[in-house]
Amino acid sequence: MRKNRAILLSVLSIVFCLWAASPLVASDEAPTGDASVATSANAKLESAEEGRVPYPKDIERVELGALDKAVARGTEFLLRRQNKNGSWGTPHNTKRINIYAPGSSHDGYRAGTTSLALEALLRVESFLRETSPDALHDEELRNLAARKEEIALSIDRGEKWMFEALPKLRRSSQDVLYNNWGHAYGIHTLRLMYDRPLDLSEEEMEARREKIRDCVRSQLRMLEACECVDGGWCYYDFDTKFQRPGSSTLCFVTATVLVVFPDAQSCGVEVPQRLVKRGIASILRQRFPNGSYAYGEYTVKTNHQINKPAAALSRAQVCLLALDLSGHEGFDYQKEYTDWLNRFIARIGWLEIGRKRPVPHEAWFSVAAYFYYYGHYYASFCIDRLENPNERARFANHLVAINLGLQEKDGSWWDFPLYDYHPYYGTGMVLTTLLNCRDDLL
Repeated sequence: MRKNRAILLSVLSIVFCLWAASPLVASDEAPTGDASVATSANAKLESAEEGRVPYPKDIERVELGALDKAVARGTEFLLRRQNKNGSWGTPHNTKRINIYAPGSSHDGYRAGTTSLALEALLRVESFLRETSPDALHDEELRNLAARKEEIALSIDRGEKWMFEALPKLRRSSQDVLYNNWGHAYGIHTLRLMYDRPLDLSEEEMEARREKIRDCVRSQLRMLEACECVDGGWCYYDFDTKFQRPGSSTLCFVTATVLVVFPDAQSCGVEVPQRLVKRGIASILRQRFPNGSYAYGEYTVKTNHQINKPAAALSRAQVCLLALDLSGHEGFDYQKEYTDWLNRFIARIGWLEIGRKRPVPHEAWFSVAAYFYYYGHYYASFCIDRLENPNERARFANHLVAINLGLQEKDGSWWDFPLYDYHPYYGTGMVLTTLLNCRDDLL
């Protein structure tokens, strides 16, 4: 028994050493893999974060053929698994530990999931329309380009579902507001629908755009109704259960909403500036002097590990993007983006430990699995804001390399088992990430 245990421990040690040595996760503060020393590892990382930003090790340039092949496989997955009504995801595939979902919670899940999957297909359609087949570096993607009509029909079904479902999306119960995710991602995808070129007359196109504007207005009205008393947004209100949420705002939820306000304006819909100002103030209240962001306002005055920089790796990107796009001055955003992208890539191992764990916040630093592709998604938009093309190329290469290595056999990506929504929102986020990064790799 002792001999077998010793052999097992030796094998596990070798496997972990090989993983930690990978250039995709390498960092002098990489996790040790031994949960018994988590406390000391956390303290070491916290101390190191205060005075220094890590720089990820260089990796080989990703081949465009590998990226294009992954895009083709991910797109095929979404086309193959779309629901008959045009949406993606179902409340099935349950497990013993499920996320709390009372009332119409699944309407919020499905709206957010469908918006992200549809966003990816809209980006794929635009990419294939604007790119010559000769510039595609994979045969599968070239074959997919010949099926543009099939992709367009899938998008049409998704758009029809969006027009019907989003205006009906509401808060599911007094204590749960998952609908905020659907409203936010819905507005972002509606803007892509607004910009989509179609073979319509000028009158028909204007009628379509007015229909989109009406849908955007409905989502803004709901976001205004679900704004927290102190400004910003959350997705739980266990404390007050009032008509107006009185619980703590969460910086990443608030940032997710603020980021899409420019999309609403691009559609010709005015956004109440009161919402913007109060949202900015909410995020700033959750920002620490070291540039990290608290999980929520209720954790700001605590010493909880969820507030540490390693835990904020996926929150910082969207918070910076929200402040920047909202016009907040006072930060050197080029430096902030660069510092947090370096942190994100060099310490991706802390997020990787939590990926696919079924219990939220059970990993070190209380990292939840569903922050994994969320972080990559917003990191890709931050890269697009960088002025230095060499830095854009470096960060894009890292993000693509990480995501290519995690594609599932069926072509999907997923990070957290959420009923039957995870492979669709995960695939949608990663496809957007890859396509955002592709031009920088050129």
